[in-house]
Amino acid sequence: MKEIVTKLKAFLWRLGLIFLFFILLLTIYLDALVKDEFDQQAWDIPAKVYARSLTFSLGQTLVLSELLEELAMLGYRQKVKATSSGEYERYQQTLVIAVRPFNYWDGRQAAQLIQITINKNSIVELKDFSSQQAINFFRLDPLLLGDIQVNSQGHSQDRQLVKLEQLPPEFISALLVSEDRAFYQHMGISVKGIARAFWNNISQGQVTQGGSTLTQQLMKNHFLSSERSLWRKGKEAIMALLTELHYDKQTILQAYINEVYLGQSANTSIHGFARASEFYFDRSIEKLNLSQIALLVGMVKGPSYYNPRRHPERAKKRRDLVLSQMYEQGIIDQQTFTQSSDLSLMVVAKPPQQTSKVPAFMSLVKRELSTDYSAASLKRDGLKLFTSLDPVLQKKTEKVLSQRIATLDPKQKLQGAVVVSDIASGEVQAMVGDRQANYVGFNRAMDAYRQTGSVIKPFVYLTALQFPEEFNLVSPLSDKNFSLTGTDGSLWQPQNYDNENHGDASGNIALGEGLVNSYNLATAQLAMNVGIDRITETIGEMGYPKEIQAFPSIALGSKEMSPFEVLTLYQALANQGASVKPQGIIAVQDQFGNLLSRYPKQSRQVVSQEAAYIVRHLLTQVTQRGTAKSLSWMFPETLLAGKTGTTNDLRDSWYAGFDNNKLAVIWLGRDDNQPTGLTGASGALRVWSDLFKKIPYQSIDMTKPSGVEMGYIDSGFFSGFSSCDKKDLKPFYRDELPQDYQVCEK
Repeated sequence: MKEIVTKLKAFLWRLGLIFLFFILLLTIYLDALVKDEFDQQAWDIPAKVYARSLTFSLGQTLVLSELLEELAMLGYRQKVKATSSGEYERYQQTLVIAVRPFNYWDGRQAAQLIQITINKNSIVELKDFSSQQAINFFRLDPLLLGDIQVNSQGHSQDRQLVKLEQLPPEFISALLVSEDRAFYQHMGISVKGIARAFWNNISQGQVTQGGSTLTQQLMKNHFLSSERSLWRKGKEAIMALLTELHYDKQTILQAYINEVYLGQSANTSIHGFARASEFYFDRSIEKLNLSQIALLVGMVKGPSYYNPRRHPERAKKRRDLVLSQMYEQGIIDQQTFTQSSDLSLMVVAKPPQQTSKVPAFMSLVKRELSTDYSAASLKRDGLKLFTSLDPVLQKKTEKVLSQRIATLDPKQKLQGAVVVSDIASGEVQAMVGDRQANYVGFNRAMDAYRQTGSVIKPFVYLTALQFPEEFNLVSPLSDKNFSLTGTDGSLWQPQNYDNENHGDASGNIALGEGLVNSYNLATAQLAMNVGIDRITETIGEMGYPKEIQAFPSIALGSKEMSPFEVLTLYQALANQGASVKPQGIIAVQDQFGNLLSRYPKQSRQVVSQEAAYIVRHLLTQVTQRGTAKSLSWMFPETLLAGKTGTTNDLRDSWYAGFDNNKLAVIWLGRDDNQPTGLTGASGALRVWSDLFKKIPYQSIDMTKPSGVEMGYIDSGFFSGFSSCDKKDLKPFYRDELPQDYQVCEK
């Protein structure tokens, strides 16, 4: 018996040593984990992506309905009297807006009450409402598009860091009286709390209470799960003790205030009191009153159970309990308690600055950032990314694409993509990559590589027109059938869409008519005359980033490109021959408001203004009398430009078009590459026209460059009339007019 006892003691001694060794290893591991997080202040603060800010300046074009739509998207609330940030008044064409403060990449804009009057889609009055002084420039806070990084389950965290000195005076007192009155006395764990929780857990036969201090709650929220187990509680206690050993109370308290979970917005969890203040009250935490402070503090016990939007009665009882605790502890007096308890919850009806789901555009942003920022930085460093996306235009784009596809293809097999950019700056203002705008997956705007068809033809003509001594708009082109045998023995026999030949008795047409009417045979002949190598060089100079093999069929659109790549080519064409790389990011700011990166416009003249002007002239003719002539009656008295595109067997429908300010490229097709039954005019062009009918549009400014002259043929029948009044004026390089053409004197 004695021997058994001895062996048992030895076994227990060894077991105890193993246990102590295990605890030691666990402690060392947890200590390193805690120190690493605190030393780096490594709370997950995902990079936030913002849309462009709507700017106001006197004389600026602005549609009142679009301003109201943007205010609604931003969560601004119409009131009889706008007294707080995020509210506005309306008096017919005049609005008084209490604009929220915001830290922009180029400086902070304070909260301000502005008055703006819009008449005939133009800002005619802009001033400070309080002083009635005129304002030269102002802007709305931008719409939050979402986080650049989410976890594998599709959930993300949203938080805004705040320092203790930024908190209202009563905030810390309210938090400690509710959650941890002995915070400044204990070393991370409360013996009394643990004993009380242990007794209750034993009594109920399960783990129901934790007796957690603020430090323990911080450990659970940041490092551990909400699992109710002794193992988790043990790790939590060790980590709390280690944290208190290494860091002072103020550091721990600030970390807790920025980490605590306080609600949910769809798949995004709201962390920290500063973000919760904006989420529930639409105001910064510095401006909360005592009643609002008590509500947020009270929600710590159960953000879902005490959600003030869903359960206002529960939330009010919980708020009043926190207020009564403050009164009982002598933190506030009877009058303050009564006044605060009598107030309503003052929670805004819905969270302001709702994030917008724009997966296609977010894909563009991620690609632009990939060379400068790591995935870890985007996930944790609290960056702010300012972009060019126009949320109102984006919403309209999503809607017209979805509705038009539903009309064209009730069977739901047709897909589409749209990219819209500003012509002068190259800023991408809208992007849709699926008929279902919120679909997160294949982004057809950037990744659907399809044959371009006739939308590539303008670059064949652009190449030729850079050689005015050889080609002009009236140079004869053969529109006859021909065939070419490739080096591999393959036979190329292009055909016109209508399977007809066009032209005079010799089978020739004027060069310009080949593009206006999208004749394949004439375009192919021009490509042979110019040289395929020259054409591929032009496409590369216009911004196409990849190598192109010089096959003749490229001239008719056999090369596969994405809608975004087609937009890049047309960007330079629409911008008078200056290549401006389309981009979505404007600037990047760190979590403290410091500018990290600017993304300046990259512009260079890649073709002459003269050549670009002559091709733009042809593209206006396409919309007036060519393959896109339906636009001439859809948009009367408006000069637009563009080009349709249709591929073999009607598999792809394209349209690339622009007005004076915006360029939009549309693609429609099926993912299985089966025929759609749609031409460029019957499909993509309709989406384009649907979109531009819903936005302000403007005739293209066709002021000719100095190197271009307008010419005409004087038939002798119009003597007494100005030669410039004729409708058959054509642009030519100066000093390169054909022999029988006269110069327009205007």
